Amino acid sequence: MQRLYVMFPDRGPGLGLLWLRLCVAGGLLAGGSPAGAPGLVCLVAIGLLLPGLLTPLAVLLAVPGLYGQGAALPWLLLPLAVLMLGPGAYSLDARLFGRRLLQRRPPPNG
Repeated sequence: MQRLYVMFPDRGPGLGLLWLRLCVAGGLLAGGSPAGAPGLVCLVAIGLLLPGLLTPLAVLLAVPGLYGQGAALPWLLLPLAVLMLGPGAYSLDARLFGRRLLQRRPPPNG
């Protein structure tokens, strides 16, 4: 996941990405969940988008869900924007796969 996104922006841009993920999840909810497998795919996509977990997979699940609902072109491009920009700092992806500061331990005495 680290290789997919160079950074996980926080503050204003991070809040914008959080809002973008919430809008995609809201678009999936607003269309009503169809019965059967497409409905299950939509629910899985919503469940992954809300906390920002495995965002590329969630987007791949969201696009067919929105397309199946007959969404307009801007609604279809919204998940692709999430895919290109990344999940942001306010996501589980950032917590799990974000950059970390490595500190060197002092050598053991002995």
